[in-house]
Amino acid sequence: MEQFLIKPKVDFAFKEIMPDEKARTGFLAAVLKINPQDIKETQILNTNTKKQYIESA
Repeated sequence: MEQFLIKPKVDFAFKEIMPDEKARTGFLAAVLKINPQDIKETQILNTNTKKQYIESA
């Protein structure tokens, strides 16, 4: 089995891999158990949320 420098399951690694459209499509196809050619388009949405309050020191 291949050794990974950082396992793809680690959040940081996952976020670095997902911007690659081919990797993202392959991942989604594997999870959904469909042919990657059946996926016409993928899109990454902004997951950063704004703070609704000011943190006190």
